[in-house]
Amino acid sequence: MNKARFGLAFMAAATVAVAGCASGSGGSSGGGDEGNRPEENTHTRSAQLFLTQAQTMGDAARYDQAYEAAVQSIQTEPMNPLGFFQAGQAEVGRGNYEAADTLFEKALELYPAYEEDVGLQREAAWIDLFNQAIEPMNQGNYQEGVRLLEAAEEMYPSQRPEALINLGVGHANLNNMDAAIDAYSSALDVIRGPATAAADSATAANWRESEASVAFNLANLLSQAERYEEAAAEYRAYLENNPGDVSAQSNLAAVFASAGQPDSAQAIYDDLLSQPNLGMRDLFNIGVGLYQSGVFDRAAEAFGTVAETAPENRDAVYNWAQSLYDGEDWEGLVPVGQRLVELDPNNSNSYTLLAKALIETGQEQEAVRMLETGRDLPFTVQDTQIRPDPAGGATVTGQLVNNTLDAGSTVTLRFHFSAEDGAELGTTDVRIPAPDAGMAEVFRAEFASTETVMGYYVQVVN
Repeated sequence: MNKARFGLAFMAAATVAVAGCASGSGGSSGGGDEGNRPEENTHTRSAQLFLTQAQTMGDAARYDQAYEAAVQSIQTEPMNPLGFFQAGQAEVGRGNYEAADTLFEKALELYPAYEEDVGLQREAAWIDLFNQAIEPMNQGNYQEGVRLLEAAEEMYPSQRPEALINLGVGHANLNNMDAAIDAYSSALDVIRGPATAAADSATAANWRESEASVAFNLANLLSQAERYEEAAAEYRAYLENNPGDVSAQSNLAAVFASAGQPDSAQAIYDDLLSQPNLGMRDLFNIGVGLYQSGVFDRAAEAFGTVAETAPENRDAVYNWAQSLYDGEDWEGLVPVGQRLVELDPNNSNSYTLLAKALIETGQEQEAVRMLETGRDLPFTVQDTQIRPDPAGGATVTGQLVNNTLDAGSTVTLRFHFSAEDGAELGTTDVRIPAPDAGMAEVFRAEFASTETVMGYYVQVVN
């Protein structure tokens, strides 16, 4: 079933500006005479020169020279913390973050007063890695994004929530649910902890503003991981601060149903459906919850209402058909299945749903024709997902599976986007090269708009 996809909104929307820079030569922060004070020597002066050149000239090779000079200082004066501190800086520049972490820890061990300087270096590395991760995350390269974000957290662990939030997004998209849950939980610990109180007012406000979406995503993931007791607790905590969130209430009901508490679930649904002036997005999400609870007839009613208001909302029509299918309402499924085939003719599932209804209503010959049509499609469009941007516009991802097209030929798909009331907002074309037969080509359609998007459908242009 194509469920609502508003819970995992992508958080990596903007870069984080560098808020400060590290101390130049180290040892400038003072802090007392505890430990071994850093002392300059020929090697550390050379290392500092190379570090300055690397940072001001953008010459990465200078980091190698800085590292070599710093290592020479370590070898000649192993109790001098400055060599370790500079070697750590150089390793950050060289992208060796695990080694940098070890060197900074050694510098602190020798000279605890380095704490502020090391903290600045760690945060600067965190900021750089976080910003590097934004492009691959936005492009759907979650493995690379997660690699960079994990390096950021290794350098500056649990001091800021932004990388942890995006780690939650990345791991969830890679289906690493336990890791995503841990990342979101850690992000909430930072937001609700002393770091927020210590941050400047603008930063603290941004962190607090993100708390609701992080808490919602965490509850969703706990539910998907079938950790229902924890999910219910998170939804309840979320609803204390967001009592009017229909999606969260519907999701909590689904959690109750999955946990074997159908009476609690039904009470929430009855309350939701009695509310006046429900929006189509709310009704769609209630339909998802009813479907997940196995209440297929009422789920079909909810999706049907949305589809009648927005007849070109592909997901609403598909979910309507799927609910009728699982509820075995074959008479009701025939006309809805026919609508789905017209709206989504390049998805073989559309023909399968309709064919089943036709068989069950004694229309075997037409059912065979539908199955053959679905089987003989030259290509199929599968696994489409829409991600509306709360600020406007949306992104649809999916894959084109080639059945009989010539490899390398081009398929142009036109995505029609619509508002909650069904009004069309605009279109986006995507040209997709056909892969080898039997293979899939992933696509991404981005629609820029100031209007809030709810639905879409796909048209083949050529």
